[in-house]
Amino acid sequence: MTDALIKLAQDLEWLGCELEYYGHKHAMEGFPGAGPTWDSFLEKQEGVLMTAEKVERELKDSVRYNPSLLVGIDYPLKAAIEFVAVLLTAVEDIKETALNAVQDLPSKVRDFSRTVQDQFGTDGRKRN
Repeated sequence: MTDALIKLAQDLEWLGCELEYYGHKHAMEGFPGAGPTWDSFLEKQEGVLMTAEKVERELKDSVRYNPSLLVGIDYPLKAAIEFVAVLLTAVEDIKETALNAVQDLPSKVRDFSRTVQDQFGTDGRKRN
């Protein structure tokens, strides 16, 4: 599960930064309601939202089936659920930002990715 979450966090970071880039490019073109930049923006926005949904499902499944896999076997259950709640709140914030404030998205997706990486490291195991 943690390997999948790390990969999804990295994908979300990449897509979020791409979305902001296309949002900026769209703004520089005068916000046209059609065209290749607008189409790319909508495609990236959909990608961010879909990836955020995948992250949510992964987190909810971890709680449903075995939260100890998420934070480590010795981690207290209450702390595991609180950590999942923090991540779910961050994902919801990312989705809202992707719809309403794209310019703020890169920092949010980077923070989310960093939080996941800090928690699990590159090998997918809980860091103490």
